[in-house]
Amino acid sequence: MKEIKEFNWSKATKPPLEEYFPADKLDRARYAMFLSKLLVQEGFDESRTEAEQKRNYVLNLNAEWGAGKTYFLKRWSQDLAVDYPIVYIDAWQQDYSDDPFLTVIAAIIEQLGKQASFTIKIPNKAASIFKAVAPAIAQGLTKKISGIDLAELNTLLFSEEDEESEDKDSVKQNSSEFSPAIKALAQNLIKDHEAKNKSVEVIKAKLADWVSKFEKQEDKSLPIFIFIDELDRCRPSYAVEMLETIKHIFDVKGIVFVVATDTEQLQHTIKSIYGEGFDAKIYLGRFFNSRYSLKRPVLNDFLSVHSDITKFESGYLESKDIEILPRTKTPEAALANISVVLDAFQVSPRTAIQITERITAIIVNLPSGKKVDVIVLAILFCIHEKDHPLYEEIISGLFQRKEPNSKGNMQNISLSSFLQKNILEKHFSAELTYFIDPDSYTNQFYHDNLGTKVSDYYEDDYPISLSKFIENIFCSIFVLESSAYDVWISDSDDGLTELQNAEKNLAQHSMRISPEVTLLWLEYIYIKDEYNKITKEQYRDFIELSSPLDYMGDS
Repeated sequence: MKEIKEFNWSKATKPPLEEYFPADKLDRARYAMFLSKLLVQEGFDESRTEAEQKRNYVLNLNAEWGAGKTYFLKRWSQDLAVDYPIVYIDAWQQDYSDDPFLTVIAAIIEQLGKQASFTIKIPNKAASIFKAVAPAIAQGLTKKISGIDLAELNTLLFSEEDEESEDKDSVKQNSSEFSPAIKALAQNLIKDHEAKNKSVEVIKAKLADWVSKFEKQEDKSLPIFIFIDELDRCRPSYAVEMLETIKHIFDVKGIVFVVATDTEQLQHTIKSIYGEGFDAKIYLGRFFNSRYSLKRPVLNDFLSVHSDITKFESGYLESKDIEILPRTKTPEAALANISVVLDAFQVSPRTAIQITERITAIIVNLPSGKKVDVIVLAILFCIHEKDHPLYEEIISGLFQRKEPNSKGNMQNISLSSFLQKNILEKHFSAELTYFIDPDSYTNQFYHDNLGTKVSDYYEDDYPISLSKFIENIFCSIFVLESSAYDVWISDSDDGLTELQNAEKNLAQHSMRISPEVTLLWLEYIYIKDEYNKITKEQYRDFIELSSPLDYMGDS
């Protein structure tokens, strides 16, 4: 087995010399290396007996929507193409052709033809297998289906019967004679099962011949890799026919397939054809030798790939004369804060992108001089997606729940306690980070009736746990029975303004940076910058105006 070179995806690729790929922020190169070694071993292993050296193998690469399957497959196939014959097929872009066989064989001939040192064509006697494409050829629709015209298709696909000559200048069949011939063959083939089987065998034999020739080609090694992407996005009938085609026509030794799907979604696709009671999981097991599931991506890294982080940059916000909390040193830190919330509520990668896009849209549409707390938005969006009736209770300030206490008597449960019951304990202490420059607010605090105190706080990142934020900030906005921010005002501070009380609390605290100090700073910032004047109704408008915006995927 040929030694596979290590894949380095830590940097972006350099067009126009190669297709552009951004740096891999999801640490996926190591998975590509692992799978490459597995598939090379399965597809071609000289240590096995001669009859068993080559094998056909089909891997289902499973990852949920938005987890980066296409990036993974394209970059992986590009690296493998240095040493192995590679075919990459976007099934979704081709499903209008109504013929998965045509999609695969045309891609094989076109792409392998550029990598082979020998001629790759199909004998004319196998042309009858093109049962779906034949009428299209006769009607001049080949350009739409395959991207080439009729004369090019003749040259590209077909050679004279079983000739072994590699002469690329062989006589071309006249297109005007070819079309009716193919049409007639196709019409007859529909009624002739034996002829169809013979055509399949001819094609299989030709594929096996190409495998053998690649084995002898100095700059390439076996196996041949065929990557099928986006199958779960195809029409149900096309997806099923594609799997059947791979299973029954392209099961040739020395060829390995990697079929990327959101397998759960593909199972729904199968059930849409055969009915809800159909066991789609067992059915799909017929087509794959194994399944490899890419783990859920770390949302912080994931969002940095899929989100427009420029809208969180201080320069952009200043140019629009708008403000957001938390302020952060970098836009990446802003996404990290949002990711803390999304991870806590265990939203899917797709929903994570949608929520982040909605928050970005709200920022873009903020009028000059306005402000918003994006952590409050993120929590509301998560509740809106996971439990819409609960969202309605919260946004209306009408949340109320009771549960039995230790004596069996019913008692009220706070919104904070209720929300945190639905968050995994490991996320309670996850930290949100606020970049605070004290001097940009004030260099002295109200201390007491005798005067002020010079601030000795310094510019830095100030942490606060998600749990403390939910309890003290989020819930104070949406709990009807208590006035917002009452939790910050001590009974002993009668006669002080809210801002004076906030300053006094900061002046009296002995620690410089701690979650408790961050909460005191948030009290102060909310009052001084008037975040406390953003009402429930305004937050409802933010959520409901942007919620219809759904992420549909990168174009």
